[in-house]
Amino acid sequence: MNRSGDRSGGSGSGGGGGSGTPKRERRWQTSQERARVAAELIEEAESLTQTGAIASPNDVARDQQPPPIRVVHSVATPVTARLEPESTPPVPGEEATAPAVPAPPPPAGSDDPLYVAAREASERGELERAAASYRDLLARDPKHVKARNNLALILDARGDRDGALSELDRALETEPDNVALLLNRAAILGASLRYAAAQRDLQRVLRADPTNVEALFNLGIVLMRRGMWRDGIDQLRRAVELEPGRAPAWYYLGEALNHVDDLTEALAAYERAVEVQPANPKALYGIGKVLDRLNRPDEATAMYRRSREMTGR
Repeated sequence: MNRSGDRSGGSGSGGGGGSGTPKRERRWQTSQERARVAAELIEEAESLTQTGAIASPNDVARDQQPPPIRVVHSVATPVTARLEPESTPPVPGEEATAPAVPAPPPPAGSDDPLYVAAREASERGELERAAASYRDLLARDPKHVKARNNLALILDARGDRDGALSELDRALETEPDNVALLLNRAAILGASLRYAAAQRDLQRVLRADPTNVEALFNLGIVLMRRGMWRDGIDQLRRAVELEPGRAPAWYYLGEALNHVDDLTEALAAYERAVEVQPANPKALYGIGKVLDRLNRPDEATAMYRRSREMTGR
């Protein structure tokens, strides 16, 4: 496998006349060329200056990269309690701690046979069966917020974003201030490039809870996607102040600072992302980009190489 520091592969065509050893060509003559080659080696190193969709949950699971907008997967009833994740893959560490949403008799809750059957089918990867069970439960109890949220996540995982949004809209009719529902809907809206609507949901969360790190982080990304870079920086700074161990927030803060040409702060943010998550090829690539812009080509090349090595290529 060619390494980033290897000589370029072509052997010169014979007519050059000299009997000495042919001169090695420098593979990268400019910072632009270095960055181009590094980008080819790191297919996933996509700049936020491009207009791309926010990653879907399936994209995130495939690439094992931090999503710009994270689907929360659990519903709070009330807001401070957390319910079971129902997506594939589940969010690690989240367990059921909340009672069921009150429903007309017979009560439909976490112990309801249909709900249990739907959860078990989802855990086995039988999403069609799980969706059918959730629909049966909702036909009996239309205000079962957990079931509607989990059905929405299944629909989103199957690529039916409109169906997922419809279910979340109905769940929010029952619990309009449910933070997890608002975050989930914002995630799907963002993935659908409906950034203004996603922004409204996130700001709604923050009006109720100004220290909600998930909303701050996601709002920062949405604002960046809308070209509101400095506003995005403010949200991301607040997110890392509240949760310094969140590597994705440091990474996207670095992206935004790099975009507005605050290179010193961008470099510090990328480096902090690597401190928190050493095996982060995108953050290493970001360091390389900034070092190139600071006219430190040798250090930039080393970062591009490390980034490539992290991807296993």
